Amino acid sequence: MKGIIRQVAGILAGIILCILIIISFETLGHDLLDGEAVYLAPVIAYLLAAAVGGIAAIKVAGLRRWWLPGIIAGFLAFGTVMNLIAMDHPVWFAPAAALALAVGFFASWRLTAVAGR
Repeated sequence: MKGIIRQVAGILAGIILCILIIISFETLGHDLLDGEAVYLAPVIAYLLAAAVGGIAAIKVAGLRRWWLPGIIAGFLAFGTVMNLIAMDHPVWFAPAAALALAVGFFASWRLTAVAGR
């Protein structure tokens, strides 16, 4: 039971970090960029959020399972789809966001393997 609680805590910590990263990058993006360049900030935020959130989930849970950063990336993917439905975006945004989430997921998985040695 203790392990399950740590896993849930890891997922929640990862999601909270993701939200903070995305809010920060979107705020900076709107302050510093204009035009279509504004859409670069969320793509970078998705990549960092998936990586940092996945690492946090693994570290807090205390075990390295692929589905911990997978849940984080899935949460971010759901948010991205909702964002795409709610607002118009450039054509390149959806594939760029999907690629960023995938790279962030694999980066979190790989970085926890390197750190664990």
